[in-house]
Amino acid sequence: MLYTLFTVPIGLSLALILAVVLNKRTGKNVYRLFFFMPVVTSSVSVSVMWMWILNGDIGILNQVLGMIGIQGPNWLTDTRIVMLSIAMLSIWWQLGYNMVIFLAGIQNISKSYYEAAEMDGASKLQQFFKITLPMLSPTTFFLSIMAIISSFQVFDQAFVLTRGGPGKASYTLVYHIYQQAFIDFRFGSSAAGAVILFVAILVLTLIQFYAQKRWVHYGE
Repeated sequence: MLYTLFTVPIGLSLALILAVVLNKRTGKNVYRLFFFMPVVTSSVSVSVMWMWILNGDIGILNQVLGMIGIQGPNWLTDTRIVMLSIAMLSIWWQLGYNMVIFLAGIQNISKSYYEAAEMDGASKLQQFFKITLPMLSPTTFFLSIMAIISSFQVFDQAFVLTRGGPGKASYTLVYHIYQQAFIDFRFGSSAAGAVILFVAILVLTLIQFYAQKRWVHYGE
């Protein structure tokens, strides 16, 4: 749940902002390709790269922070921030996918809405909140469902970066299922964990489908 709270709202918000910015720029296809490249990279490769970036002693992130006078923490060995560190990786990794979907949704909004709003004197910020966000609600709904499902299935990042540690600070449910089945050979416990995961995802998805009636707007 903590990982989900980190990745879903922050990741979708950043993707939306990026999509809005890129929609106004020339050469958007080049930028879209640049941001989408991490998506087609394997999760293990991305995790190994971020293991070096987040290294508390020689990691490039702490070196950059040190250049501006900030003492970087031990990203992967501090129980207080290890899940945040994994969330940072996942947000960066999935940013391109969410951005491309949002960009497609923005480009599908008729320009006549914005032209009418400009004639009425609406500012760019007003146009964003009164036109772009409501018209993107089906896209946001789809991405939020996919992001929550994906967040509950996180495994590769925790396995490569921390092995569920330190302690059990990054011990996710899917990692527990793996641990029970392939390390401890407790297949019954592993199967029970898989059922719990399925029920949790199903309940959250049904709640989202129920709640979307209040904020998702379809059609013209």
